[in-house]
Amino acid sequence: YVFGTKLYEGGALFINVNDPLDPNVEGGYSADSYTHDGQIVIYDGPDSVFKGREILFGSNSNGGEDNQIIIIDVTEKSRPIKISNINYSFSGYTHQGILTEDQKYFFLGDELDELQYGSPTLTRVFDLSSLSNPKLHLSYFGGVNAIDHNGYVVGNKFYLASYTGGLRVLDISQVENKNLIEIGFFDTYPSNNNPKFNGAWNVYPFFKSGIIAINDIDSGLFLVKASDKDE
Repeated sequence: YVFGTKLYEGGALFINVNDPLDPNVEGGYSADSYTHDGQIVIYDGPDSVFKGREILFGSNSNGGEDNQIIIIDVTEKSRPIKISNINYSFSGYTHQGILTEDQKYFFLGDELDELQYGSPTLTRVFDLSSLSNPKLHLSYFGGVNAIDHNGYVVGNKFYLASYTGGLRVLDISQVENKNLIEIGFFDTYPSNNNPKFNGAWNVYPFFKSGIIAINDIDSGLFLVKASDKDE
């Protein structure tokens, strides 16, 4: 799955790589224009209508007012079917989102809302109990004003690269009760937490060792691990 090419208006492009020496385009989705990022899963969430289908959750933005999440059934690559889309207020740039492991909630990062509206770091959480009728569940504001970039879920934790705020780690075990708690952070850009494009650009929290890789724009690679008292 490739996003942002010159094909399909910059939307999702589906490439068959079963034969790595002869990849071929099987289809794409252009109806909602440019997709910046996306997550594709074999759906096993709470909406029984789509069990076993291949579903794409796309973060779409044209850099203007057209910011949205799109939910597309891509089981048949030559005939993708739109299930729904999510618009939200005070949007800046729909950048990236991730599902919880039970596929009930979707954590969205908008890259420009802090900069444009002056809010603390904002993560929007959507309830996807019904893929045809998704709803905003929670707006979580962090303790700093840094811009959020990429975030990932591992178990009951959400790991967020938050530019000047560094790595932020949230306990999301009580997300159903609209209760998220920051349980740790590592500030790779300690000089300030202003909404600027410096600092932690991405994180990788999937190593079995528990080590977390942080990609910092200004300072390079950091490898960190939770202290014993937090494990």
